[in-house]
Amino acid sequence: MGNLKNWKKVLSLVITSTLLGSWMVPLKSLADDTMLPVAFNPGTVTGDSMYGESYATLDSAPTITSITANNVENGNVTNRTTMLSVTWSGSIVTKAKNNYKIKDMYTSVFNSSNTLASSKLGTNLIPGTQVSSLAFNSSNAVQTAYIDWSMWNGSSPLKVGLKYVPYYAGYSAENESARSFATIYAIQRHELKPTITNKLAQGTTVIEGKGTIAGDKITVDADPSVSTTVNDDLSYSLSLSGTLSGKKNVTITEGNDAGDSGTATADVEQRSLNITSSKTTADTYPDDLSGLSSDSDVIAWLVKTTGISSSYSDSSSTDGVTYASDTTGLAASLKALADGATMTIPVYAKDDSGLKSDPVTITVTNHAGVLQFGAISSDIGFGSLEIPTAETVFQPTAAWNVNVSDTRAAGSNWSVYATATPLKSATHTLAGNLIYKDGSTQTVLTNSSTLIDSGTKVAGTTNTQITSDWSATKGIMLDVQPSVYADSYSGSVDWSLQNTPTN
Repeated sequence: MGNLKNWKKVLSLVITSTLLGSWMVPLKSLADDTMLPVAFNPGTVTGDSMYGESYATLDSAPTITSITANNVENGNVTNRTTMLSVTWSGSIVTKAKNNYKIKDMYTSVFNSSNTLASSKLGTNLIPGTQVSSLAFNSSNAVQTAYIDWSMWNGSSPLKVGLKYVPYYAGYSAENESARSFATIYAIQRHELKPTITNKLAQGTTVIEGKGTIAGDKITVDADPSVSTTVNDDLSYSLSLSGTLSGKKNVTITEGNDAGDSGTATADVEQRSLNITSSKTTADTYPDDLSGLSSDSDVIAWLVKTTGISSSYSDSSSTDGVTYASDTTGLAASLKALADGATMTIPVYAKDDSGLKSDPVTITVTNHAGVLQFGAISSDIGFGSLEIPTAETVFQPTAAWNVNVSDTRAAGSNWSVYATATPLKSATHTLAGNLIYKDGSTQTVLTNSSTLIDSGTKVAGTTNTQITSDWSATKGIMLDVQPSVYADSYSGSVDWSLQNTPTN
């Protein structure tokens, strides 16, 4: 045995299993730790040596009765498999004539190059003193072996067996040996990593991105009824049956017939509904209040009066957007306000999806209503006139403009009166008068209050131009006598507005 040290070569005993056609059961790939049957092909009776000492052969070898693993597909392990459960039967007995024993024995998986397919080891079956035999029974028959994709890199078939350290005739431990007792086949499953590349908003109708493998199917949880496939350039475009309204995020799934699957999730930009107004104050008058009988009437009036409008953050159409307030009884509350009293009303925009804007607060001030003059002509002239040979009525050179502004309740009465002063120069009083003419009727206005017009407040109208129908036969004119002195004359017209009906 002097050459013993020269025999220290690595001996691997691998009992391999190969896929058997009769064991091929259609199984779905499960990307979890569910242990499913693995088809295998048994090795030779005493196993096939993979590496180690040449003398470390066997008189008797155990057999593998079953193999299960996680992430199995159609009876094959995949690149996602990390753990195998191997069930043994029988005993391992060293070659008696070679006079050696074994220790530190593990159930292991080897790649097609006969090297370990994982650095992680299972249970040490012979942790103590070396032995020449080991029987598998109920306490040790089921053993765990590990597999690491980075250490087998898709090589197939893989081998399942035992690795151990032989001890020759009481000498120190020799090189590790291994024998295979079964072969199994492996399928490489792809890790799919799809992406979503376009910005998602509430109104989005198409999701775009990149897939991992051309031809893979793309689906989305937000709209299960639609799907598309990954193009040759790995891009995809998934048209939705609607929009992403109401969604906070979406997840797309890339999958294929081989069982590969991967997902990508993206947030959906939360569309906001915004509200603005051209002003935040409004004034009510009796005429306004008479047309307000419900909350919706008040809101519609506020929208029109203060220029309320709305917009979406994504600039989409605001068709269907309405306005409302959480304050109720608006019409009655406004009508109960005293003159000069105020009330604040928060108004918000909303749509059919339930999206609401922040409110804009409008302060409403109530007014009892005012009757007053609107615009009135400040200067009216008659130009340069020739002294007439007989009494003559002259028209002004510009049209009169007199307006009544009335914000009182509809039906309220008003009357307009005019009084004229004598027309004078520095040295003379005009031989004649300002008159009010209405057809064939002429009324002298000098120092005499004369009814010019009267009317009733009309709902929805605040201004009345009482001079709108004045013409060559109606209006304030100048009546001049032939005895007039040539001179420049001036005077004034005093207007009076009353809220009493005429007799």
